[in-house]
Amino acid sequence: MDKANRAERLTDALKLLEETAKEKKEELTTLVSDKYSNLKETLSGSTHNIAEKLGDVKVKAADAATRAREAGSEKAKEVAKTLDENVHRNPWPYIGGTAVVALLLGYILGRK
Repeated sequence: MDKANRAERLTDALKLLEETAKEKKEELTTLVSDKYSNLKETLSGSTHNIAEKLGDVKVKAADAATRAREAGSEKAKEVAKTLDENVHRNPWPYIGGTAVVALLLGYILGRK
């Protein structure tokens, strides 16, 4: 009878463990699904924010490129105006420089 009693207690213990495991499994499943849904909501919100920020960066980059192009254009006009004034005031150095460059270019191309 001692063996039967031990077997019965062992069976009861196994049933108790099985029931506890099922309860914990359900709790764990619920906990994981809750955390997963929170994570999913957070990620979808982050994705929206990232897309919005990328759009803002794109607009700012386009504005910066436009401003840089305008600044470059203004600087090129200033340089051209200054060069034009210098050439009109003192043309001989520019004429001589052009002649030297033409002579060197003709010499280099004529050798080949």
